[in-house]
Amino acid sequence: MVAGIVLALTLGHLAVAACYLGTRWAYARIRRRGPQRPPVGPEDLDSFELAMLAGGRQRMGEVALAELYLSGRAVARGHGMVARPQQAEEQAARLSRAPFARLLDARLGSARPIAADQLVRLAAKADPATAVLWRLRRLGLFLTPERLARVAAVRAAAWVLHTLFGAAAVPAGGAAVLWAMIPEGERVDAVPLVFAGVLIVYPSLVYAAERLIGGMLGAVAVAAAATAAAIPAVAQPRVAAAGLALMACWGLVHSLYHLSGGKLGPRTAAGDAVLAEAHARPGGGGPTAEALRSSALLGFRALRRGRHLPVIDLDDPDCAEFAAVRSFAAACGTGVGRPNSGLGGNFGGDGGSGDWRGEGTASTAIRRRPGDGTGGTGGPSGPQAAA
Repeated sequence: MVAGIVLALTLGHLAVAACYLGTRWAYARIRRRGPQRPPVGPEDLDSFELAMLAGGRQRMGEVALAELYLSGRAVARGHGMVARPQQAEEQAARLSRAPFARLLDARLGSARPIAADQLVRLAAKADPATAVLWRLRRLGLFLTPERLARVAAVRAAAWVLHTLFGAAAVPAGGAAVLWAMIPEGERVDAVPLVFAGVLIVYPSLVYAAERLIGGMLGAVAVAAAATAAAIPAVAQPRVAAAGLALMACWGLVHSLYHLSGGKLGPRTAAGDAVLAEAHARPGGGGPTAEALRSSALLGFRALRRGRHLPVIDLDDPDCAEFAAVRSFAAACGTGVGRPNSGLGGNFGGDGGSGDWRGEGTASTAIRRRPGDGTGGTGGPSGPQAAA
């Protein structure tokens, strides 16, 4: 029976790995048939459009929250809360034409603080976000959902099966600990007591690892550690060793998933080119606009970790707004910028970073746009190429 279970799970892992590789190959074919040269440059997109291009709807909400803060209409209150400043500025900075910050400004009353992630979700799920999404599709920077439907469905099904395998490993690790507690014959010594203590804190260890490492990977890592510790104490160590091998196999398939692109995003090669150009060139428009642009390209999660665009000189006194946004991102807490798996999320709810990834750095030839004076020639792009 044990051999049959091991064989079935091994075949299941191989099938999941084959689905990951196959969907990655199909995704690359779809992108090669899509627009290659962008009809616009990063200067033609505002911060919210760049945010959608870089990280999806939630990133747009982060930019809206940053704009509300830079305009003097919101401050961080700690514990992930945002509120009106106690002494509002007499002449707060004007908000941009985009309606996202205005939505948050209307929602943020003076009575009590509101969770920052709640404000981000409000902007992300607003109707104007759909309009931004459709504009990027018309420009050929995003693929249409119909072109990705089949690949996304197969990959999502493989991920669900892969997650179920990982979920089964968690109680298996606890069972290994429980098995190690059973004394051999009538012998009672300190070994069962030690494993009894491990079993008591096992759920807490699983939860802590899930939060620290992220997703199912952390839970499976704890189960594998518990199984490895139980091997010397169980009556049939080969069975426990087989379970440990299956958990290691799960980890390899999990690595393959992320190496093959994770949740494959909708950005085209033309979209990758615009994004690469935005990272490599300053945006202009003043310190506030540059700070919002940095928030769009990096996101609050990267800002909290100290990342910045290579075109930003941190020693420049004009980058005070960027430093302020980075401090605000840290004050908003880890709830803002966390990958979201819900409807309209950022394709990162599977334990990934939340950034839409493409096929690597766009080449110089691809980044040249038709008619931009850089010598770019070639076929149609934008809506014509996407049609």
